Amino acid sequence: MGRSSRWSGLFLFFLLEATLLFAQELPKAPQAQVFSLTPTPGWFTEPGIAVNPSNPQQVVAVFQDNAHAAYSPDAGHTWDSAQDVAPKNFRVSGDVSTTFDSKGHAFICYIAFDKLGSFNYWAHGATRNGIFVRRSLDGGKTWDPDHIPVAEQQSVPGIPFEDKPYIVADTSPRSRFAGNLYVGWTRWRLTDSLIVISRSTDNGKTWSEPIEIDAHPGLPRDDNGAAEGFDGAVAPDGTVYAIWSQDDDIMFTSSRNGGKNFSHARPIIHIARD
Repeated sequence: MGRSSRWSGLFLFFLLEATLLFAQELPKAPQAQVFSLTPTPGWFTEPGIAVNPSNPQQVVAVFQDNAHAAYSPDAGHTWDSAQDVAPKNFRVSGDVSTTFDSKGHAFICYIAFDKLGSFNYWAHGATRNGIFVRRSLDGGKTWDPDHIPVAEQQSVPGIPFEDKPYIVADTSPRSRFAGNLYVGWTRWRLTDSLIVISRSTDNGKTWSEPIEIDAHPGLPRDDNGAAEGFDGAVAPDGTVYAIWSQDDDIMFTSSRNGGKNFSHARPIIHIARD
């Protein structure tokens, strides 16, 4: 058999194996159900979900593009879509996350902008943009008309681009800071990237000036060396924990005073290949 024939045979073998693998359906988990939250296929990505700790029957799911929300009043057995969640005064919204606060109010957090900057350098040529939250008092069925800005940038040269926010809530009755909300995100600037965080102590109505929590700024590009990928959690005692990716590491910091300030960020996992 010639070399080309051998390669053709190998190709057909792997093609057949791949076809058989994709044709097999993995067994569903016991009692699992799958729901379609969108009436038709589209560019729907980056979902998030939250369960109301005060009423576990209420569940909210969020996804993009633009900012969308769906809700379940019966612990996920049935779902409906919420209407008019995305802001109407921005062209694009997304990077959604969601949480419930200690009072059982649902929140959706998202970015909104008119135009991205340069590819992978989002602050280069950025136009007005910001991070916003919106609240629901009925488990995600309807949402307050006001889109509250956490951080907002107007269209002037050199503005940063606010990106990839993630919202968390302090819902613990043991915490001195129960009711606090926290949003962390990447702030792209022309020369670097920062991990910043803002907090609300009045049910999301107002937000503090964001503070930088990274040990040092990252690179300004979205493909390598940036400070990005904020994720957070709140412990029962109210301690706020935050992680993100930067350089070749997963970084970590925490706050024990309700987000007023944070410990010096340090690497906890090295992720680069040697």
